Amino acid sequence: MPDFTPIIRAMFRNSLLVCALSPCLLLLNRPAHARSEPYLLLAPMVGHTGDTDARIWAKASGAARLDVLIGSKEDLSDGSIIKGAMLEESSGFMTNVWIGGLKPSSHYFYCILLDGKRAMPRPYPSFLMAPPDGQPARVRFAFTSCVGFREYDSAAGWADIATRTNVDLVMLLGDNHYANTPDPMSQRAFYHEQRSSGGYRELTSHIPTYAIWDDHDFGPDNSDGTLTNKDLALKTFREHWANPSYGEADVPGVYYKFTRGNIDFWMLDVRYYRSPNKASNLVHKTMLGERQLTWLKKGLLASKAPVKILASGSEWQSHGTVDSWKSFLQEREDLFGFIENNRVEGVILISGDRHFTAGYQVLGKWIEITSGPIGSQDAEAKQTPEMWTKYDKGKLYCIFDIDTRPQPPSVTLEIYRAGDGVIERKAFTWDEVLGRSKIQLTQPPAAKPASTNTPAKKTAS
Repeated sequence: MPDFTPIIRAMFRNSLLVCALSPCLLLLNRPAHARSEPYLLLAPMVGHTGDTDARIWAKASGAARLDVLIGSKEDLSDGSIIKGAMLEESSGFMTNVWIGGLKPSSHYFYCILLDGKRAMPRPYPSFLMAPPDGQPARVRFAFTSCVGFREYDSAAGWADIATRTNVDLVMLLGDNHYANTPDPMSQRAFYHEQRSSGGYRELTSHIPTYAIWDDHDFGPDNSDGTLTNKDLALKTFREHWANPSYGEADVPGVYYKFTRGNIDFWMLDVRYYRSPNKASNLVHKTMLGERQLTWLKKGLLASKAPVKILASGSEWQSHGTVDSWKSFLQEREDLFGFIENNRVEGVILISGDRHFTAGYQVLGKWIEITSGPIGSQDAEAKQTPEMWTKYDKGKLYCIFDIDTRPQPPSVTLEIYRAGDGVIERKAFTWDEVLGRSKIQLTQPPAAKPASTNTPAKKTAS
């Protein structure tokens, strides 16, 4: 009798191969859009949150209709569906959804829907609406800059903010990634990696987050308004943030204003219109551009807020690097002169960029806090005449705790280092806020080395 064993074995191997390939063959025979259902690729981020409206950003894995289910109950049994947009490849399958008709100081839960299906498991994230505009309130906002090149660089910092502190807002002051190019594909990849951090995803899923850019997330180091393809960088920035607005109707840029309680915030664009730092032959050398500067002055003049925050990616202080307001002193003094001449009070300056955290009293009048780095390598903070505190070790961020209910308002700065908690707390007097009193050093300068007969060696700066 013939031996059929080899034939049976061959048939068995072939049947296994067919079974293994069957799912692949079925997928290949299905239409491209049906091969896999889109899913939520990055956790949603809560953007601008006013007293009656909010914005939520999300990114999916592919083309889908993105809507938001929102309600006041944890299980969203009372939820309403807010129609969003059809996610397309041209925008990287991301969008932000505007939600109106909400109530001030109210808590809302939400869930992202993709093609009408819930794309998030319970428990659903939630966020708190702002108090009524113009009403005195206590506002705690965290601010930082400089996230580093890789996701793990800033992981400890994001986790620290997300778990340790109770804040109403998060403000990111530039270098939100280090693509160092305006190329959209490269920028999207760097944004994706940074937003994959667990701490970042947890923090921004329930705390309203605002951003401006600086050089590394605009283009190469020290980029300015002469950058080729800066319009592509602007388009990519707008894809990734749910800010309340971008520039003006006829003036592109990332600058905008928003209000929380009765505190006004001006988030400035210090790159899109910036003249080259070292330009010396320009009649109107500018950091902000004429239109943005006019917009800022008009807003400051109209503001009735007792505290006004001016946010810049570049430092305001007089002794900064070449890539700071130090290279644009004429425009800086024009702005400061406008503030003084029109008796605009309660102005506080915040900034990033420097890879250390420091406090200054600019020209002996205005408080400036430079905050960071949340992820980048530390840089040495050298003592300067306007500086009253400095920290240059670890992953750093700051919180301003401002309460406008008492008269005068209370203004307190908290400086945090990831893993250590608060490393300095400074309660300012109102005279210090108004520039009427000198801010004393909160850290004594380092002791000078003992004198010897041997000349000290010079070190590179």
